[in-house]
Amino acid sequence: LARVLYSHFTSFLYLAPRLRLNFQITTLTSCTVRCPAMPAAIVGTHIGDYVSAIRPWSFSTSLIPVVLGNALSYRSTGVINIPLLLLTALSVLAVHGAGNLVNTYYDYMKGVDRAENRWTGNRVLVDRRLTPNQVATFGAALYGVGTVIFAVIVSLSSARIDRLALLFFVGLSGSFLYTGGIGLKYYAVGDVVILLTFGPLSVLFAYTVQTGCLSLAPIVLDIPLALHVEAVLHAKHARDADFHRSVDLLTLPIILGRTLSYFFFTLLLFIPYFTFIFMGFYYSRFFWIPAATVLYAFDLEKKFRAGHLTDMPEKTVRLHLPVAFLYIFCCLLAGRIPFL
Repeated sequence: LARVLYSHFTSFLYLAPRLRLNFQITTLTSCTVRCPAMPAAIVGTHIGDYVSAIRPWSFSTSLIPVVLGNALSYRSTGVINIPLLLLTALSVLAVHGAGNLVNTYYDYMKGVDRAENRWTGNRVLVDRRLTPNQVATFGAALYGVGTVIFAVIVSLSSARIDRLALLFFVGLSGSFLYTGGIGLKYYAVGDVVILLTFGPLSVLFAYTVQTGCLSLAPIVLDIPLALHVEAVLHAKHARDADFHRSVDLLTLPIILGRTLSYFFFTLLLFIPYFTFIFMGFYYSRFFWIPAATVLYAFDLEKKFRAGHLTDMPEKTVRLHLPVAFLYIFCCLLAGRIPFL
């Protein structure tokens, strides 16, 4: 565990040379850490900027898979461990927040986030409310918090430690590599990483923590919700395509072009509804309930086709949230669930 932490933290801090965070590995299972004093802004003067930096409004995309994973585990075993549920949510949120900080840091250092770009996702660096050093320190701290919580989960869960460690550290690596390291976001594959990390992987992690076993069922059952998360990301990148092209950032809408990008967005919107209808016919009519939101999906499709993309990501999130909660509700009530 110490070696894994060391490799992740040192790679994140590599481009922050003024940050002096020294690690000394003493044994295979323990490490001594010497950290600098926490910046005064963290404890007093800029709390709001630190909260803004982690983008808490995006946490629904990681919380919903955790809730779904726990709902599916309850349907499988008939019991739910509330402390494990809360700890799982906290660990996933810590990694998500750290990943957001890594994204902010590298987008700023590589010139993607600029003051003149009104679509800059997080302006704490471009508006000079925080320094890159502070963002890097906070990100490393959140990765550490998430890992400590994970260690507590391991001590409480009946799942094998190697399985939990594989799921957790693959997710942690995905949140970092989105823009850190090789920066998959800059090569048009970042969406796939985020989709897997805060979609099927988070669902499977939450399910395994509760049940102690791995299963393909949570991954398959999360597909409808994961597609809507990808629709949110695709709408954001389609809106920002002109700016991304100007800074030589390659994203999927740029590769596909406007027409194919529209068709891809339409598929992401409506495939989940075909899934709900199929599940309603063959498993339980409760699964038709989320399909009631399809009219709003048609409205989004119409606006995307017309090129009205200014607030398309926010509007797609407004579709994703009710669909997700209705779907989880149906999973709890349905008499039969596929693969369970």
